[in-house]
Amino acid sequence: MLTQESNLNSAQAKKSMDLHFLERNAAFEAAGVCVLPVPYEGTVCFRGGAEKGPEALLNASVEVEEYDIELGFETIGEGFPEGFHVMGPVGREEKDPEKVVGEVYGSVSKIVGAGKFPIAIGGEHSISSGALNAVAEKFPGVSVLQIDAHADLRDSFEGGRHSHACAMRRMMDYAKGGAQVGVRSMSAECADYLGKNPELKSWGSEFEIGEVLDALGESVYVSIDLDGFDPSEMPGVGTPCPGGLSWKQGMGLLREVAKNKKIVGFDVVELAPIEGEVVSELFAANLLYKLAGYSVFPERLRQV
Repeated sequence: MLTQESNLNSAQAKKSMDLHFLERNAAFEAAGVCVLPVPYEGTVCFRGGAEKGPEALLNASVEVEEYDIELGFETIGEGFPEGFHVMGPVGREEKDPEKVVGEVYGSVSKIVGAGKFPIAIGGEHSISSGALNAVAEKFPGVSVLQIDAHADLRDSFEGGRHSHACAMRRMMDYAKGGAQVGVRSMSAECADYLGKNPELKSWGSEFEIGEVLDALGESVYVSIDLDGFDPSEMPGVGTPCPGGLSWKQGMGLLREVAKNKKIVGFDVVELAPIEGEVVSELFAANLLYKLAGYSVFPERLRQV
């Protein structure tokens, strides 16, 4: 007789059969890295399309080369011969953001409980607190690095505490301090929170990497809202904002975080594909692959 858990695992396996990152999909048991797609956009308030982000990113990943010039080897190939494992999507049919956060928590708990490195892809930013909650149970005292155009520090928005406008506020329920980079828009409530909570530091597009590192603990969860990047480079997002990080700036920061801290998980969210162009999903897929390599093989960064 099948248990409820085995039924869930079987259903997830069937849903994940046609999903892959690059052109491989390792079995869960064999994978060192697991990718969780969360195609949810229940609280977005401007451009829609974030629910299409995970599939677009995964489809675009077939154009990413396995060999990483910077690391000098194949993250998938030499590092993980069978590839990453892509989990069955969660949150596609659910309307309640709190329930989606709970589903994300359950899936990421399974990943980290099995000793694997977790990556969540959205979908809107509200999903991130579920992932961080699970990671924080495995790594007590984890700090958070948020790349984002928006502070996302409202306690509630439009009657809900799990809106994408509250994403970082909910993550701070589980993180021991952290840093925001790329922030160019915030409410008075967000500014007030930052003033009263010095354990969270915030920068716009101009920052000193050493100061960001000082704001982070030894273990770091990275949450990347793609609107943190300049929309001239990364246009396909739900709430674009003028200015932002360049690819070079963002990867330079992430490289130093990986070299000097222990990245224990990350998410890439708010990809909202634009019909007729593929630059946004290619940007996101390359970002995910490079950050996975940085996170899991930091010793290769320290050699260059």
